[in-house]
Amino acid sequence: MTTITDQLLTRKQVAALFQVSTLTIIRLEDAGKLNPVRLGAGSIRHKRSDVEACIAASIAPKAQA
Repeated sequence: MTTITDQLLTRKQVAALFQVSTLTIIRLEDAGKLNPVRLGAGSIRHKRSDVEACIAASIAPKAQA
């Protein structure tokens, strides 16, 4: 659920959190792993809570098959 206090981050800020390039963030968007918020012509942001959830999911231990 989105709250009014949920901070919006630019692609550059998200890339800094992940320690990757902005191109990698675009690839994560295309893969459906990050859901961008489109604010208008060329303005794309990410909710901090979505970014933190993606980071948590990527570092969570994988189940052994």
